[in-house]
Amino acid sequence: MRPVEHLPPPIGAALEAAPAWRREPYRVFFPLGLLLAWGGVLHWLLHAAGLLENYRPVFHAMAQIQGFMTCFAIGFLFTAIPRRTQTTPPAAIEMLLGAGLPVGTTIAAWFERWPLSQVFWLGLFVLMLSFVIRRIRAGAGGRRPPNSFVWIPIGLGFGGVGSLMTSGIALGEQYLWLHDLGQRFVLQGMFLGLIAGVGGMVVPLLTRGDSPPDNGRGAHDRLARAAHLGAAAILVLSFWIEVWVSLRWGYGVRAAVLIALAVGSTRAFRLPNLAGWHRWLVWLSVWMLPLGYLLAAIAPAQKKAGLHVVFIGGFALMAFSVGLHVSLAHGGHRSLVSGRPWQVPVFGFLMLAAASMRALVDFDQQRFFLWIGLSAAAFLVGSVFWALLVLPRLGEKAA
Repeated sequence: MRPVEHLPPPIGAALEAAPAWRREPYRVFFPLGLLLAWGGVLHWLLHAAGLLENYRPVFHAMAQIQGFMTCFAIGFLFTAIPRRTQTTPPAAIEMLLGAGLPVGTTIAAWFERWPLSQVFWLGLFVLMLSFVIRRIRAGAGGRRPPNSFVWIPIGLGFGGVGSLMTSGIALGEQYLWLHDLGQRFVLQGMFLGLIAGVGGMVVPLLTRGDSPPDNGRGAHDRLARAAHLGAAAILVLSFWIEVWVSLRWGYGVRAAVLIALAVGSTRAFRLPNLAGWHRWLVWLSVWMLPLGYLLAAIAPAQKKAGLHVVFIGGFALMAFSVGLHVSLAHGGHRSLVSGRPWQVPVFGFLMLAAASMRALVDFDQQRFFLWIGLSAAAFLVGSVFWALLVLPRLGEKAA
């Protein structure tokens, strides 16, 4: 049976009547996410070139996860969930807060106002969680979300609870473990959860044209949801193991969970069979997640190498690739969705190069400035090629 090309789902009356910036929120949030990505990575390059004295790793991590990646997540969820559930689009205040709070978090992090940055972040957590839950519960007229969507509130929970846990550092050294665990929840757990939830629908659909069945109340659906919840519990356990027992075992358990999800939920053992180069990048990003954790498990002394395979080759590559598809498909650019625009392999190669060279920082520390500078340059230039393909087409739909 020939795979069916994915088109944006039909929209309801409330969505149709909304202005474009609320009907298609990705038009606002993807460019904003790109801007925050530059804010989080450019200082790598400036530091490597000797133009910036201090390297700010905490700011970098927060800008990339709580800024760049979060904006792409909001753009996708604000666009996809109202269509899937046939509910109302985000309100103007939700759009304004959704855009302003990640910027507030990033700016506060730059000035090392850590408590203030997390006030902004917790406000965003409440906004996103309420948006998702209210529209899923109100979506009686639309399609029920797939079973994997149970991960979405879990992923958001990682972000909110993890942020609260990081305040444990103020309670004394005996609670430092609470801060470390919360930091891992925010920087890793949140997007692992969101990818597990959204990926169960998006990866099969984008790579093979397979639309997952709506969830139901039958025994099979209950078993599927129980399996997802069990995997989420093991994912939480993996962070506890990492902090209290063993880095190697914590990363190994996390890799096992991600491999199980790749095989059982997204069925990523099947190669893409739809036309379009970006689909291969989506597929590849799925496997970069367990690969990065396996690398960290094998070489825990160089754990940051494996983690940056996860962050750049997994999180960032998936965000850019799915964002490209959403932007072009919703904009009516079907020839580009199914075609082979030259920018796609260029930005894909540069993202993978950025991940590889960032990993070399930890294995070849004598050339720290060389590898970190090249990694930052590859990431930034790759994002420019992505922007050249996407940003000019965000303004209007294709004729």
